[in-house]
Amino acid sequence: MTAHRIETGTREGDALGFTEDLFSGWLEREAGNRLILHYIISRHKNEGNTQALIRQWLTGGYDVSVVMPRPVMQHILQKFRFVPGTARFPDQYEDAVEVWRRAGIRGSPGEQEIQGRCAVSG
Repeated sequence: MTAHRIETGTREGDALGFTEDLFSGWLEREAGNRLILHYIISRHKNEGNTQALIRQWLTGGYDVSVVMPRPVMQHILQKFRFVPGTARFPDQYEDAVEVWRRAGIRGSPGEQEIQGRCAVSG
């Protein structure tokens, strides 16, 4: 299963609340409502937009992963019970990278294989 790249400023990004007026960045969407956030910058710092976006995705039933989050993002993710692990994205990164996912979600760190395209370990 291949992932579909979504950037801010696109119809797909807007439909996910990943709008260009609030954010800059990109993510991938896979089958089964799986979102993999690779890069995000908030255009309006300290206004809660990133936290609101993550909450919107989770409430909407998305299985969210965040690749190599910075410390500020890690703080936000901890509020939603995300935990760090590692994963391989051969099309994006040469080595395994840190990926944060919600604790107790299928495919969370410690389990192997995410949609046949990247392996996860805890």
